[in-house]
Amino acid sequence: MLLCSLTQIITDALLKVFRFPELVTVIISVLPIVEARGAIPIALSYGISPPLALLYAFIGSSVMAPILIAALLPFVKWLSRTRVFKKVGQTIYEKFEKKSQKIVEPDKVPETSASPGAENAAAKRKLLSPDMRKMLGVFAFVAIPLPLTGVWTGSAVAALTRLPYHKALASVVAGNLVATSLITLLCWFFADYIDYIILAIGIIAIIVVIALIIKIILHKSPETEKDNDKETE
Repeated sequence: MLLCSLTQIITDALLKVFRFPELVTVIISVLPIVEARGAIPIALSYGISPPLALLYAFIGSSVMAPILIAALLPFVKWLSRTRVFKKVGQTIYEKFEKKSQKIVEPDKVPETSASPGAENAAAKRKLLSPDMRKMLGVFAFVAIPLPLTGVWTGSAVAALTRLPYHKALASVVAGNLVATSLITLLCWFFADYIDYIILAIGIIAIIVVIALIIKIILHKSPETEKDNDKETE
Protein backbone atom coordinates (compact mmCIF):
# COMPACT_ATOMS: atom_id res chain seq x y z
CA MET A 1 0.00 0.00 0.00
CA LEU A 2 2.85 2.38 0.80
CA LEU A 3 4.43 1.77 -2.63
CA CYS A 4 1.12 2.40 -4.39
CA SER A 5 0.64 5.61 -2.40
CA LEU A 6 4.12 6.79 -3.36
CA THR A 7 3.53 6.29 -7.09
CA GLN A 8 0.12 7.94 -6.77
CA ILE A 9 1.70 11.01 -5.15
CA ILE A 10 4.26 11.27 -7.98
CA THR A 11 1.72 10.90 -10.79
CA ASP A 12 -0.69 13.36 -9.13
CA ALA A 13 2.14 15.89 -8.70
CA LEU A 14 3.07 15.62 -12.38
CA LEU A 15 -0.54 16.11 -13.39
CA LYS A 16 -0.86 19.23 -11.22
CA VAL A 17 2.23 20.75 -12.83
CA PHE A 18 1.46 19.96 -16.48
CA ARG A 19 -2.37 19.68 -16.19
CA PHE A 20 -2.90 17.41 -19.20
CA PRO A 21 -2.07 13.68 -18.90
CA GLU A 22 -1.18 13.57 -22.59
CA LEU A 23 1.39 16.33 -22.07
CA VAL A 24 2.84 14.53 -19.04
CA THR A 25 3.27 11.40 -21.17
CA VAL A 26 5.09 13.26 -23.94
CA ILE A 27 7.37 15.17 -21.55
CA ILE A 28 8.37 12.06 -19.59
CA SER A 29 9.09 10.14 -22.80
CA VAL A 30 11.53 12.89 -23.86
CA LEU A 31 13.65 12.47 -20.72
CA PRO A 32 16.85 10.35 -20.94
CA ILE A 33 16.97 6.96 -19.17
CA VAL A 34 13.21 7.04 -18.41
CA GLU A 35 11.90 7.70 -21.93
CA ALA A 36 8.91 5.65 -23.11
CA ARG A 37 9.57 3.00 -20.43
CA GLY A 38 8.36 5.36 -17.75
CA ALA A 39 5.90 7.36 -19.86
CA ILE A 40 3.66 4.49 -20.96
CA PRO A 41 2.79 3.03 -17.53
CA ILE A 42 2.18 6.55 -16.20
CA ALA A 43 -0.10 7.27 -19.17
CA LEU A 44 -2.07 4.08 -18.48
CA SER A 45 -2.37 5.03 -14.80
CA TYR A 46 -4.08 8.27 -15.94
CA GLY A 47 -6.65 6.25 -17.84
CA ILE A 48 -5.24 6.89 -21.32
CA SER A 49 -6.01 3.99 -23.65
CA PRO A 50 -3.06 1.73 -24.59
CA PRO A 51 -3.00 2.79 -28.30
CA LEU A 52 -2.92 6.49 -27.37
CA ALA A 53 -0.36 5.89 -24.62
CA LEU A 54 1.85 4.19 -27.21
CA LEU A 55 1.32 7.06 -29.67
CA TYR A 56 2.15 9.86 -27.18
CA ALA A 57 5.19 8.04 -25.81
CA PHE A 58 6.46 7.18 -29.29
CA ILE A 59 6.12 10.78 -30.49
CA GLY A 60 7.78 12.20 -27.38
CA SER A 61 10.74 9.82 -27.42
CA SER A 62 11.21 9.87 -31.21
CA VAL A 63 11.10 13.66 -31.56
CA MET A 64 14.53 13.87 -29.92
CA ALA A 65 16.22 11.44 -32.33
CA PRO A 66 16.93 13.91 -35.18
CA ILE A 67 18.61 16.30 -32.74
CA LEU A 68 20.47 13.62 -30.77
CA ILE A 69 21.95 11.88 -33.81
CA ALA A 70 23.38 15.19 -35.00
CA ALA A 71 24.32 16.88 -31.74
CA LEU A 72 24.71 14.44 -28.82
CA LEU A 73 28.21 13.17 -29.63
CA PRO A 74 29.64 16.64 -30.40
CA PHE A 75 28.18 17.84 -27.09
CA VAL A 76 29.69 14.93 -25.15
CA LYS A 77 33.07 15.53 -26.82
CA TRP A 78 32.85 19.19 -25.85
CA LEU A 79 32.16 18.18 -22.24
CA SER A 80 35.25 15.96 -22.27
CA ARG A 81 37.37 18.98 -23.20
CA THR A 82 36.16 21.14 -20.32
CA ARG A 83 37.84 21.20 -16.91
CA VAL A 84 34.68 20.85 -14.84
CA PHE A 85 32.86 18.17 -16.86
CA LYS A 86 35.86 16.34 -18.34
CA LYS A 87 35.21 13.08 -16.47
CA VAL A 88 31.49 13.22 -17.28
CA GLY A 89 32.14 13.61 -20.99
CA GLN A 90 34.84 10.94 -21.15
CA THR A 91 32.79 8.40 -19.17
CA ILE A 92 29.65 8.88 -21.26
CA TYR A 93 31.58 8.79 -24.55
CA GLU A 94 33.38 5.57 -23.58
CA LYS A 95 30.04 3.97 -22.67
CA PHE A 96 28.59 4.90 -26.06
CA GLU A 97 31.73 3.68 -27.82
CA LYS A 98 31.67 0.26 -26.14
CA LYS A 99 28.05 -0.27 -27.14
CA SER A 100 28.70 0.80 -30.73
CA GLN A 101 31.65 -1.59 -31.12
CA LYS A 102 29.29 -4.57 -30.86
CA ILE A 103 27.51 -3.26 -33.95
CA VAL A 104 30.49 -2.00 -35.95
CA GLU A 105 32.56 -5.12 -35.26
CA PRO A 106 30.25 -8.15 -35.62
CA ASP A 107 31.21 -11.34 -33.85
CA LYS A 108 33.90 -13.26 -35.69
CA VAL A 109 33.67 -17.02 -35.90
CA PRO A 110 36.92 -18.80 -34.94
CA GLU A 111 37.98 -21.12 -37.72
CA THR A 112 38.90 -23.98 -35.38
CA SER A 113 35.77 -24.05 -33.26
CA ALA A 114 33.07 -22.66 -35.52
CA SER A 115 29.89 -24.72 -35.69
CA PRO A 116 28.02 -25.15 -39.00
CA GLY A 117 25.23 -22.92 -37.66
CA ALA A 118 27.67 -20.16 -36.76
CA GLU A 119 29.30 -20.40 -40.17
CA ASN A 120 25.91 -20.11 -41.87
CA ALA A 121 25.09 -17.05 -39.78
CA ALA A 122 28.39 -15.45 -40.73
CA ALA A 123 27.74 -16.20 -44.40
CA LYS A 124 24.31 -14.58 -44.21
CA ARG A 125 25.81 -11.47 -42.59
CA LYS A 126 28.25 -11.16 -45.49
CA LEU A 127 25.32 -11.03 -47.93
CA LEU A 128 24.17 -7.76 -46.33
CA SER A 129 25.86 -4.47 -47.05
CA PRO A 130 27.87 -2.86 -44.21
CA ASP A 131 25.25 -0.13 -43.81
CA MET A 132 22.42 -2.67 -43.64
CA ARG A 133 24.25 -4.66 -40.94
CA LYS A 134 24.74 -1.47 -38.94
CA MET A 135 21.10 -0.46 -39.40
CA LEU A 136 19.89 -3.85 -38.19
CA GLY A 137 22.29 -3.64 -35.24
CA VAL A 138 21.05 -0.19 -34.21
CA PHE A 139 17.43 -1.26 -34.74
CA ALA A 140 17.83 -4.34 -32.53
CA PHE A 141 19.69 -2.32 -29.89
CA VAL A 142 16.87 0.23 -29.54
CA ALA A 143 14.02 -2.27 -30.03
CA ILE A 144 14.90 -4.29 -26.90
CA PRO A 145 13.45 -2.24 -24.02
CA LEU A 146 16.26 -2.56 -21.49
CA PRO A 147 17.96 0.16 -19.39
CA LEU A 148 20.20 2.42 -21.52
CA THR A 149 19.00 1.00 -24.85
CA GLY A 150 16.55 3.76 -25.69
CA VAL A 151 16.54 6.62 -28.17
CA TRP A 152 19.21 8.67 -26.37
CA THR A 153 21.84 5.93 -26.26
CA GLY A 154 20.68 4.47 -29.57
CA SER A 155 21.15 7.82 -31.33
CA ALA A 156 24.70 8.13 -30.02
CA VAL A 157 25.47 4.54 -31.02
CA ALA A 158 24.01 5.14 -34.50
CA ALA A 159 26.18 8.25 -34.89
CA LEU A 160 29.30 6.33 -33.82
CA THR A 161 28.67 3.66 -36.46
CA ARG A 162 28.99 6.47 -39.04
CA LEU A 163 25.76 5.53 -40.74
CA PRO A 164 24.38 8.16 -43.12
CA TYR A 165 22.07 10.47 -41.20
CA HIS A 166 18.79 9.31 -42.76
CA LYS A 167 19.68 5.62 -42.24
CA ALA A 168 20.65 6.23 -38.62
CA LEU A 169 17.40 8.10 -37.99
CA ALA A 170 15.29 5.39 -39.64
CA SER A 171 16.98 2.66 -37.56
CA VAL A 172 16.49 4.47 -34.26
CA VAL A 173 12.86 5.43 -34.92
CA ALA A 174 11.92 1.94 -36.16
CA GLY A 175 13.55 0.35 -33.12
CA ASN A 176 11.76 2.82 -30.85
CA LEU A 177 8.41 1.86 -32.38
CA VAL A 178 9.02 -1.80 -31.56
CA ALA A 179 10.22 -0.95 -28.03
CA THR A 180 7.21 1.25 -27.24
CA SER A 181 4.88 -1.44 -28.60
CA LEU A 182 6.48 -4.11 -26.39
CA ILE A 183 6.29 -1.87 -23.33
CA THR A 184 2.63 -1.06 -24.03
CA LEU A 185 1.76 -4.76 -24.36
CA LEU A 186 3.61 -5.59 -21.16
CA CYS A 187 1.84 -2.84 -19.22
CA TRP A 188 -1.53 -3.82 -20.72
CA PHE A 189 -1.13 -7.48 -19.72
CA PHE A 190 -0.10 -6.48 -16.18
CA ALA A 191 -2.47 -3.52 -15.82
CA ASP A 192 -3.36 -4.53 -12.24
CA TYR A 193 0.27 -3.97 -11.23
CA ILE A 194 0.82 -0.68 -13.03
CA ASP A 195 1.83 1.17 -9.84
CA TYR A 196 4.52 -1.40 -9.17
CA ILE A 197 5.74 -1.15 -12.77
CA ILE A 198 6.05 2.64 -12.42
CA LEU A 199 7.93 2.23 -9.14
CA ALA A 200 10.24 -0.45 -10.59
CA ILE A 201 11.12 1.74 -13.56
CA GLY A 202 11.81 4.65 -11.22
CA ILE A 203 14.11 2.50 -9.05
CA ILE A 204 15.96 1.20 -12.12
CA ALA A 205 16.45 4.77 -13.35
CA ILE A 206 17.87 5.81 -9.96
CA ILE A 207 20.22 2.80 -9.91
CA VAL A 208 21.45 3.62 -13.43
CA VAL A 209 22.12 7.24 -12.44
CA ILE A 210 23.97 6.20 -9.26
CA ALA A 211 26.07 3.66 -11.21
CA LEU A 212 26.93 6.34 -13.77
CA ILE A 213 27.93 8.79 -11.03
CA ILE A 214 30.20 6.15 -9.44
CA LYS A 215 31.83 5.46 -12.82
CA ILE A 216 32.40 9.17 -13.34
CA ILE A 217 34.01 9.50 -9.90
CA LEU A 218 36.27 6.47 -10.44
CA HIS A 219 37.01 7.22 -14.07
CA LYS A 220 40.64 7.62 -15.08
CA SER A 221 41.42 9.67 -18.17
CA PRO A 222 43.62 8.13 -20.92
CA GLU A 223 46.40 10.57 -19.94
CA THR A 224 46.33 9.36 -16.34
CA GLU A 225 46.44 5.70 -17.41
CA LYS A 226 49.46 6.39 -19.64
CA ASP A 227 51.26 8.08 -16.75
CA ASN A 228 50.50 5.11 -14.48
CA ASP A 229 51.83 2.69 -17.12
CA LYS A 230 55.05 4.67 -17.38
CA GLU A 231 55.48 4.62 -13.61
CA THR A 232 55.02 0.84 -13.44
CA GLU A 233 57.56 0.36 -16.20
